[in-house]
Amino acid sequence: MPSSGEEGGGVRSTGGQVDNLVLALIDSLCDKDDQAEGLIRDSLVELGKKKSDLVLSSCYYYLKKNSKLPVTHRIAILNSIERILKETLKDLDMRLAVDIIDQASKELTSSKEVVPDWQSAASGVLVAIGTRYCNEVMDVLMQKFKPGVLPHFFIVQTLADMATANVFQMLPHINAILGALLPMMGMAKHDNMRWVFSYALQRFSESILEYLANIEKAPDPSVTKSMFAGEIFAAYDILFNVWLQTKEPKLRLAVIEAVGPMTHIMNRDQLEEQLPKLLHGILGLYKKHHVSFYVTQGLCMFLDAACYEDSVILEPYLEQLYNTLFPQITASVDYTNPMSVKNYNEVLRCFAVISRSFSAKLVGMLLQKLESHNEKSRIGILSILKHLINAGGPSMENMQELLLSGLKILLNESNNKVKKVLAQVIIAMAHHQYLENEGGQMMIEFIISQCCLPDDDANSVS
Repeated sequence: MPSSGEEGGGVRSTGGQVDNLVLALIDSLCDKDDQAEGLIRDSLVELGKKKSDLVLSSCYYYLKKNSKLPVTHRIAILNSIERILKETLKDLDMRLAVDIIDQASKELTSSKEVVPDWQSAASGVLVAIGTRYCNEVMDVLMQKFKPGVLPHFFIVQTLADMATANVFQMLPHINAILGALLPMMGMAKHDNMRWVFSYALQRFSESILEYLANIEKAPDPSVTKSMFAGEIFAAYDILFNVWLQTKEPKLRLAVIEAVGPMTHIMNRDQLEEQLPKLLHGILGLYKKHHVSFYVTQGLCMFLDAACYEDSVILEPYLEQLYNTLFPQITASVDYTNPMSVKNYNEVLRCFAVISRSFSAKLVGMLLQKLESHNEKSRIGILSILKHLINAGGPSMENMQELLLSGLKILLNESNNKVKKVLAQVIIAMAHHQYLENEGGQMMIEFIISQCCLPDDDANSVS
């Protein structure tokens, strides 16, 4: 190892026995025994928290000087660096930061092939260090872009993850990144590259939206969506009109996950123009995917963008939306399957979003369909109404009397399962002061009457 105190590309040694201990731990990181390796790595990280300059510079120098080191050993060192950085980043000076960034970027791209564990480890280091030294990481990554040459998969993924990890510092770079990526999207012929481009566009869009949602804390309060709308729409055009047609399910879902937040950044004229095609494309995916959650999530983001400031552009499609979403409410939820539960909740959220612009039409539609005597249908409608009452916000305030009147037809219901959900709706109404209106007394009487059920009836309700 270099002599005590050496800097600028070497180890920042202390001159004590701890220097040799650190080297021994790094040497042993690739132990064949997984349990032993875990203990060694934990020891190195704990030491790194106390002697960050020594351990980080030792790890950097070890990687730099041992180019033939096995990939598994390199991964172990990079993972240790990331963990130490997350605990000690405030103490890291610029010179060592630049050294680590340079080495991690080489680890990221030294293999043209995708080696996920190795490149993910290097990416994790860059994302961690980028939360403080964002501009320095960006300078190195942007140099990796060459005109007419697709960027490395993990360069794109690292940029995406940095946008999530460091919203405020990354936002000034997003237009430059989009400017570099857009000309290359047409060159991406393989699904894995199209997937990572879609993933990145999702993260960039989410980062822009988060920045704007926290604009009062942002470094530049003059930032607006319009600054990104042109680039985002150009990317959307390729994603939705070309890549969504793929037969690869994973890519289709990535495209929909990206398009959701992208619709929030597109200008209103563009969104209105694209609406019929967007809705048709998203709803059509339900037939192609066994797991519906990601499709519903993308749909909900799109609905959220479309239902802005009492916009009525969705009005011609309300019946179509209802016919697609409602069967997912009446279908049995598999509570042992998290994705099934998530999808159910996301469908309810879709109805709440729709109610922001169409509360009267939606509630009227639900109450009309409540006249059906089908048990599943009634339970589904009541479940939606309960959610709207709890989550609909100001848009539901004028619906109180209409709901009280519309629910009267169920007060003499004999089906205990329906009565149980109706009771839940009434409790939600009580919480939101609905029962102070005309007709509220009848709802209270219904609840009281259910408390007088004989034991046999009470057991059947439960």
